[in-house]
Amino acid sequence: MARKLFRYLHRWLGLTTGLIVFIVSVTGCIYVFSDELKGLFYGKRLFIVEQEAAFLPLSVLKDNAQRALDPSHPITRCDVFPKGNRSWIFRAAKTKPGAIGYWNYYPYYYRVYVNPYNGEIVHIENSKWEFFQVVLSLHMNLLLGERIGKPLVGYAVVGFLFILISGVVLWWPRKWKKKKLRQRFAIKWKGSVKRVTYDLHNVPGFYILIPVFIIATTGLVFSFNWADQAVQYLFNGGTPAMKRTLPVSAPSAQYADSALDTAVRSVMHAHTGADMLSIRFRAGETSPIDIQTRLRKSRTSTFVWYYFDRNDGRLLTKYGHRDITGGEKVRSMNYDLHVGSIGGTATKILACFCSLICASLPVTGFLIWYNKRRKRGIARVGA
Repeated sequence: MARKLFRYLHRWLGLTTGLIVFIVSVTGCIYVFSDELKGLFYGKRLFIVEQEAAFLPLSVLKDNAQRALDPSHPITRCDVFPKGNRSWIFRAAKTKPGAIGYWNYYPYYYRVYVNPYNGEIVHIENSKWEFFQVVLSLHMNLLLGERIGKPLVGYAVVGFLFILISGVVLWWPRKWKKKKLRQRFAIKWKGSVKRVTYDLHNVPGFYILIPVFIIATTGLVFSFNWADQAVQYLFNGGTPAMKRTLPVSAPSAQYADSALDTAVRSVMHAHTGADMLSIRFRAGETSPIDIQTRLRKSRTSTFVWYYFDRNDGRLLTKYGHRDITGGEKVRSMNYDLHVGSIGGTATKILACFCSLICASLPVTGFLIWYNKRRKRGIARVGA
């Protein structure tokens, strides 16, 4: 009876969430290697000729980038690359979290690529319609916006997790005979089309169970606050997560150029081998200069976060991956676990492969259901 119930729920949850799982899996597969693909297709805007000269001050480069945009589109973030062969990227973005539809969610989103040696504008990108940004939004909210699309994707992933669990129950042989085991662990390529389809649905799904479970669970952390809190609660040993608060800077209407330049120079000097500095220009007269330093390429979990006074560049506080433990440590690794970058290229390939298999499961599952339904229909006509 229990097995029959699992089969029923497995089938109808699969048919209900199949299209969403397919879209999320295909876009996830693409986005795993988005950095590498951007380097391949956007090389002229990303890479510059390395020089012996020093970089211009960030405040000068920021002003150049702002002049290249409409004054009503203020710069909100900057990605600084200490290695001398990269342009620096200034972002101007505005979002409406409650809006319905991707086209309404971003009133505007631009990236300005600037040569840090001479301040020249390398490229201005309308990121709202840039391919990888659209792929990311399709992955996160089906281009429906956060209000509708984000929970829709989240609940589909919850359903997919149950599909994985029920799939194991249905896969598990009632009797562990040698012939049965061969059917569970290997695809019978010489069998009929229906048999190959059945095996393609059951066999790969078993092999990717653990990494896909991790990918799906970390995806839920992005979709739902309760999932985020639950993961941290678990790894905190039953203690609720404590949210860090931003330090308060001495008030000022704008960031002082000298403070901004001093802060960036000090961080670059402290981390000469860092991959990237991400600087957020926050609204609010007491918001500090906020610099997240990513120490290793494609590893957001290896970081040091700095906060400086917006008036004089004085360090207010800092913390990094070595200072956090428990749930906060696991939370910092969530993105790397989700996209597979946690172990470098090998785990990214694994994540990409698993995403492909996940995309195939709704297709093969639908074909199995359709073939059985068609067979029953033919039987009724013959009767």
